[in-house]
Amino acid sequence: MSGHRAGAGRGRSLGTRGCSRRGWRVRRSRYAGLPTAWLVVALAAGGCAPSDPRDASAPAGAGAGSAAQEPREAPPPPFALPDLSPLAPWARAQVGERHDALQAALAAGADASSAGLAEAYGELGLVLMAVKYYDAARTCYRHAQALAPRDRRWPYYLGQLYRSTEDRTEAAAWFERALELAPSDEATLVWLGRIYLDQGRPGAAERLFAHAATVEPESAAAWAGVGQAALDRRDYLRATESLERAIELDPSASAVRYPLAMAYRALGERDAAVAHLQQRGNRGPSFVDPLMVRFQNVLQGPMLFELRGNQALAAGDAAAAIELYRQGLALEPGEPSLRYRLATALAAAGDAQGAAAELQEALRAAPEFAAAHGLLGAVLAMQGRHREAVDRFATALEHDPGHVEARLGMAESLRVDGRLQESLAHYARVAAEDPGFVEAWIGRAEVLIRLGHYPEAQAWLTDARRVHPGQPEIARLAEALAAAPPTRR
Repeated sequence: MSGHRAGAGRGRSLGTRGCSRRGWRVRRSRYAGLPTAWLVVALAAGGCAPSDPRDASAPAGAGAGSAAQEPREAPPPPFALPDLSPLAPWARAQVGERHDALQAALAAGADASSAGLAEAYGELGLVLMAVKYYDAARTCYRHAQALAPRDRRWPYYLGQLYRSTEDRTEAAAWFERALELAPSDEATLVWLGRIYLDQGRPGAAERLFAHAATVEPESAAAWAGVGQAALDRRDYLRATESLERAIELDPSASAVRYPLAMAYRALGERDAAVAHLQQRGNRGPSFVDPLMVRFQNVLQGPMLFELRGNQALAAGDAAAAIELYRQGLALEPGEPSLRYRLATALAAAGDAQGAAAELQEALRAAPEFAAAHGLLGAVLAMQGRHREAVDRFATALEHDPGHVEARLGMAESLRVDGRLQESLAHYARVAAEDPGFVEAWIGRAEVLIRLGHYPEAQAWLTDARRVHPGQPEIARLAEALAAAPPTRR
């Protein structure tokens, strides 16, 4: 499945979807090992398996938009169904059903209305885009757009297709056409604004985001866009005002924290900058996008079950998530990222043994799946098997040295296993790479104190208090060390 999913476009720091190179985020309670709560937040960033080898064998016409694009005003080329043999049977059947519907509409000849034929082309385009047959999907959308030139859906989906294949010039052109047909559509305004930001056009982007905020005053995505564009223009006051508004509307939009921190830093407000920097994350602000909801639900397969499972787990219903992930795996048992998701849900439900079994299965299919190695390390640590956990974290870091969560897991398991000196370097690297991980500051301070390295502990805690002002555990450790007898300082 992973080789044929809809592409996840890249936004700047405010992107809304796509796989992160980090599979899960660490936020734990002290002295609690690596609890289930650590695993649930895997949903925020996703667990991305290595690329499916089927990508390399996809037929011509199924590639990521590498063919030369025909002029937008030229008649679309004839449609030919590409080779579907690389697809899973369930996906092949659904493409075949849409193709049969198109053939039936074409066979009706003069009796087929332009609107009906446009719909048939567009529906086939949706399912082809969902399985990443981008060239074929593009041809379908072009036919639909030619037959129904006032229907904004088809230029909009062409914009999304080109966004998925990283062709921002074509994506912008098609989104612009969709915007001409629906000048006040929030989703089109936001997507086009983000593309303009990527193209280095903050002024044009800001006008779009501002219009979206006028249309939908409660749109966190619109205000975040205004703020990012203002930041790019170095209008730091407008940036802070707009980004603060975005967070007020959507407090979970942790990706907004980073540009907000940069804006405050530029204004010289260091404390505010540090406060937002330590809360930064990967989740972008949400906004209403009915057409993409339609697209995400078009393919009745593992991807849809995964999406619904993610929603269930985010809502705290681990049992429902487990059932949905298993339904997806029934369609495609070899999909490693779905097994990773299932393992996350099982761990959240307290079934560490079941989670470990699913992760082992995922790793048999994708041995270099760093997030799965890391999550297995976390599960083993939950079971008190810290020496085995260390080995898993080491493997995760071998495949992804920048996997900060795995490195923190390594530090914690080394500490619990009594290998205090070894843990120090890992804690220090986590704090250097992502200062927002307060656990790294606390953990390293505790280890330094236990080893009797009191001057170093004092210097470390001084830095920790600057990065995390007001954090009670850091303050407690610093005060306890300051009150210790001179021989311990």
